[in-house]
Parts: sequence; C-alpha cells; structure tokens
Amino acid sequence: MKFLMALLVPALVVISIGLVRSRQAGVQSGIPAEEYAVYAAVIGNMFAGDIVTFDTQSKVKILVIEDRTVSGAKADMGEENEGERLKQMGFSPILSQETIDDYVAKNAKSHQLTKSLDIKLKYTLIPKEKIEQIFDGLPSSEFYRQFPDSGGYIALSRAGFNTRGDQALVYMHHICGGLCASGHYLLLVKKNREWVVQKHFRPWIS
Repeated sequence: MKFLMALLVPALVVISIGLVRSRQAGVQSGIPAEEYAVYAAVIGNMFAGDIVTFDTQSKVKILVIEDRTVSGAKADMGEENEGERLKQMGFSPILSQETIDDYVAKNAKSHQLTKSLDIKLKYTLIPKEKIEQIFDGLPSSEFYRQFPDSGGYIALSRAGFNTRGDQALVYMHHICGGLCASGHYLLLVKKNREWVVQKHFRPWIS
C-alpha cells in the first residue's frame, strides 16, 4: 500500500501541474499569435523610430498599452453599426466584407491581452482601471511620473481577417491628455509572410 501511495502522489502532482499549465495556456491563446503579429506591425508603423509619428512626434521609451482590447471607434464615437461605417471609409474597395465581418464578430466583447508582442520597443500592459485612476482624460502629472517618456497610452481592438488570412483590419486609439487623442483604423496585407500596413484612416482626433 505504501508503495502504491509513493507512486500515486508524484503522479497526481504531475497531473495537477499539467492542468494548471493547460489553463494558463488557454488564457494566453485567447488571442492567437497571428493577431499579435498584426499588432507588432501596427506598432512598428505608428511608432517608427520609437516616435509618435502620427501626432506629437514625441520620443517613446516605453509604450503603455491597455491590457484589454477595445471594441473600436464605435465606442469612442458613440456609433452602433461599425460594420456599415467601415464600408463608407476610404478603404473601399480593397477592404473585403470577410475582413469586416470577422472584425465586428471578434470585437463584440473585450479580450485580455498578454505580453506576447514581438517588438523592439519596451512596453507594459496596464489595466484600464489603473489608467482611469492616474489619467482622467486631462494632462496627468501622475501618469507621466509613473510612465515618463511614454507619450501617453494606446488601446487596441481585436484584428479581423479575410478567409485567406492575407488581409487584416485593426483599430487603435492613442490618448496623451486633454485635447490630445486620436483613433486609427489600419488595414494590413501579408507580403512574404510579413504583415505590412497598406492603408491608414483616422476617423477622429481631438
């Protein structure tokens, strides 16, 4: 009996560890690696040379990213039918309906991001609640004290794809305080196994 217990206990420990790792892997795989590759291409384009290229031209030493995805410009602009609005933007006719449908479906709810970005720029993920505590929409000395040389923070949507997997659409907003904010849709194509920004549309700025 003691011999059987000696065999059983280690086996249960191994199984428990395996279950924990499986659960952890499940959380991390909520957003697939291909979407993180799209995010990396978007960040590489929008923060080329570690600079806020689309707005303040500020130097960025650490990129602050909200740790959950946002639902897109419909939330920022109070718009309900984002899919219809996307058809009317300057992406037509290259933006496929498949990509729009996938984008809208994925962004029906928010998803947790993990530190899976393969980018050169140093970055941190922080909860929206923490952002709201230290950055209330106005220029916040406390935010920039905690995150100096960040240029503000960004939030990302889920990425939508066409069925061939060679076109992607993602939304990003950037908040840097007061009347310093903007929203961006980026359309990407896959060339030689690399994601490249094909077109950029900014639906709002303040």
